[in-house]
Amino acid sequence: MDFYEEDIARKYMTLVEALKCLPGVMPNKSKKLIDNALKINVIPGSLEIADFCYRVGETDLLQEEYEEIHIELESFYGTTIKISPQGAKVLMKLYRNGDLVMYKGKCITEAPELQSYIDRDGYFKEETDRIKREDERRKYLIKNPDEIKESDFSYSLLDDVFYHKFGAFRGHKTMILDGIKVNKSVFVYQSNSGKTHDSEVIISWTDSTGEGHELCKPSFYSENRRNDPNRN
Repeated sequence: MDFYEEDIARKYMTLVEALKCLPGVMPNKSKKLIDNALKINVIPGSLEIADFCYRVGETDLLQEEYEEIHIELESFYGTTIKISPQGAKVLMKLYRNGDLVMYKGKCITEAPELQSYIDRDGYFKEETDRIKREDERRKYLIKNPDEIKESDFSYSLLDDVFYHKFGAFRGHKTMILDGIKVNKSVFVYQSNSGKTHDSEVIISWTDSTGEGHELCKPSFYSENRRNDPNRN
């Protein structure tokens, strides 16, 4: 999965959310069944793998099918299992095959909510393409600042353009972009212990109509005692 696909995958349903869209299904027990779908066959008398497959209930899944139904994404809070619209089609197949864990007395029926998610597959593909195009253009503009237009101005782009030209710096630097004087100021603040530091970055300019703009990335430590002469 590349950067663009992962960015979109974070907008996917979680596997549990998708399972909750299936009437009569026990979502947590069914998720556990899918989590444990990998079946490995070892050659007798050795540690070599003969083959492996993914089996949920009585249905064997191709590796690419399982990778759409069980997408692992890491975050600050741990691992989240997502499912793509293509994976939701596989999940629907498992549901209709009777391979998921059902509540007692419940039967398989229509699942319009999950079908609506499946139908959004085209939207997610278009979003992936859009993000990829925008990122490629952004990388191009960073290396070719003479082609940046005022309408392109944003904190992330301007910050990267200055870094590409000047590298990391403290103090003030100026560039002319689309005929506009753009200023970047970097102020470094230390933690109270003095062991770490973080920068406040201010990017400012006056646009073609005479209106002033200022974009700021504050420092974690700007309000610390160490950075206040009256309290330090």
